Amino acid sequence: MATPQEIFKALSAIPSYTGASILPNSTDSTLNIQVSLSQRDLERNVRRKFTRTVVASVTDKSIPLILNGPSIDTGDAVAQLLSPSGALSVTLRSVAGEKKKHFVEIWADGSILHLLETTALHDDFYSDSTFGTIEWSKDETKIVYVAERKKTEDAVEKYNYKPDWGETFAGKRDPSLVVVNLDTYEVKVLDRFDGDMSPGQAIFSHDSKSLIFTGYLRNPQFFGIVYCQNRLTGLYSVNVDGSGLKHLTPTLKSARSPRLSADGSTLVFLSNTVNGPHASCAKLLKLDVASGKVSTVVDIVRKPEAASGFPGLYIDQLPRDTWVSPSKIFVSSNNRSRKTLLSIDVNSGSIEELTPPSQYPGTTNVLFANPKWVLTTYSTPTEPWILILGRIEFEKNNSDLKVKFFSLENSKVEKAKAFYQPHSWSIVHKIPGQLDSLEAIFIEPFKSNASAQVSSAVSGTKPPLVIFPHGGPHSGFAAEFSILNLVLVGLGFAVANVNFTGSLGFGQDNVEALVGRVGELDVNECLAVRDHILSTGVVDTGRTVVTGGSHGGFLSAHLLAKDPTGFKAAVLRNPVTDIPAMASVTDIGDWCYAVNDLPFDMEAPPTATISDPEVFKRLRAASPMQHVEKVTAPSLLLIGAGDRRVPPSQGFSWWQARQNQIKKTQSHGVNRIQVFEGTGHALDSIEAESNSAYSLGNFLVEFTRVDHPSVPAAGTAGQEEAAVGRQGEGGRGAFI
Repeated sequence: MATPQEIFKALSAIPSYTGASILPNSTDSTLNIQVSLSQRDLERNVRRKFTRTVVASVTDKSIPLILNGPSIDTGDAVAQLLSPSGALSVTLRSVAGEKKKHFVEIWADGSILHLLETTALHDDFYSDSTFGTIEWSKDETKIVYVAERKKTEDAVEKYNYKPDWGETFAGKRDPSLVVVNLDTYEVKVLDRFDGDMSPGQAIFSHDSKSLIFTGYLRNPQFFGIVYCQNRLTGLYSVNVDGSGLKHLTPTLKSARSPRLSADGSTLVFLSNTVNGPHASCAKLLKLDVASGKVSTVVDIVRKPEAASGFPGLYIDQLPRDTWVSPSKIFVSSNNRSRKTLLSIDVNSGSIEELTPPSQYPGTTNVLFANPKWVLTTYSTPTEPWILILGRIEFEKNNSDLKVKFFSLENSKVEKAKAFYQPHSWSIVHKIPGQLDSLEAIFIEPFKSNASAQVSSAVSGTKPPLVIFPHGGPHSGFAAEFSILNLVLVGLGFAVANVNFTGSLGFGQDNVEALVGRVGELDVNECLAVRDHILSTGVVDTGRTVVTGGSHGGFLSAHLLAKDPTGFKAAVLRNPVTDIPAMASVTDIGDWCYAVNDLPFDMEAPPTATISDPEVFKRLRAASPMQHVEKVTAPSLLLIGAGDRRVPPSQGFSWWQARQNQIKKTQSHGVNRIQVFEGTGHALDSIEAESNSAYSLGNFLVEFTRVDHPSVPAAGTAGQEEAAVGRQGEGGRGAFI
């Protein structure tokens, strides 16, 4: 019988891919591929980063011969990038100490050519996908990156308040473009732009004389930016010396993620609806560089023509290397409960799915593409990520293509296989009486081994069921490898990852259908998924639990009140519990209005939140706190002390309300809470991620294992427990 700690530790030994590229010194027959990976280090409570070179011999279009080089720990390197020719490379490095120091390293022929300390010029580098940048100019004479502007030391001005960019960006307020001139080795931090605009995602123009970047607008109010595609943004160009700022997309309120074609003639980018849902169906647009004309390549899809039809694009950022020809790009996008690889013709707007569900029922993420090759990862709920190489072959007209895929490498961690190979998965859909868009990824433990289920942590002849809705609410589960899912399945639970109405990958109408109905439609659909799975007879009908984070925690709290006897226990991670109380303290106050179908204009936000009593009533009516007195099932809350998205007060107040109710009714209620310092909304520090997974697994086992007594032992009622620290067999998808 495995414990959550044993399962998590074994699965944590599997590294995950964070990037890959085919190096410039590759030939037609031999590819030198640089792979970037990360792995959890549970001893040091850090995430280790390392690179590895994979050499693939691809002679005669046969299955490649693969040679793997040793892994090299990148240590305190923040970002690295080879120059276009491969002759040079740049490393951005931050070195911890009594005072953190920052360096730009230029490498050539395996040694440092030039070392530039930039500590006096700027603060931390940005390496995230929102602002983060590291790019070479085509002529290899310049480098651009983004760093936090130096804070003023003026005796008065240093006390002036300036908001930061919210969740995951604590203390980061002023991202700035930094240009390194390799002819003079001058490092220049460009001046602030008019309008208090923050730059990010910068690339060089084709002639290397100017920069093209995404500008994030923050006037009059700062809004949290991570996970939010509906923010006010635009594309801009500026000369490398900081002069000549030009707005490239003045007719659009949303424009981000610029990617320039190899010949410099066409710029593609993404645009989402401003205001409303934080994530939605995106437009793909293009800008003709010569004329400045902007046109739509792929429009918003309201509703797929059929269940298997194209549902639109759901992309946070375009791949850095996305162009495969002057007219085609490769992207990955959500398609129902999976993610797939798409080829898009930027001239005609035609779209081809390159990884159809019949062959690739799981999730494909593109890492790199050029005119000859594409690198992706692929996984399923019961198969770890593998690295895949695709050979691109164009037809004679150069408009049609086909891709032949080869597996380059997969997980070699033998001790982890016992915790994913015995399990199976399927997609639950076509639930009677429900919308066609309602789906769940259903993972079953030990399907072909009844004795393993009996001897599991929860015991019994059939597994208990975990209902697990996602956060957002406008996000979604994809059929991919998840350690948290597999911890639960390894303990003997069956897990249903619910993609309720509002999830991405089903069309824009589906996104908007949840607006104004949170806490009602999504709650009822979670119950419908539960009841449908219970009716199949594959799980124990008397042992159902629920867990979720953020909006998933919001739904979990609602479910406990909606059906007080229908769930044996619940674990809520940073849950939204009281929407009106959250509106003025979260970094995304607009969310509180948007999901409840109330107007909120980011260009003219209200002067006082929740000032209208009718608005307060509406938000409160949608909140789990409205019904907390109905909750009786054992509950555990897992809280990130640094959460800016759903502040800890949301979980604390729900927990306290339950404590008061337990005392008032003198019941034997179980109501626990754990708080993890040094982590935020995602509970994604290694310490919080691992320990919250242990707590979640142990808590659900405690109240579902067959030999658990029906009444808790005397003296345990309402005690707070606080801790500081977060396809068929073999993965082939089936449908039920």
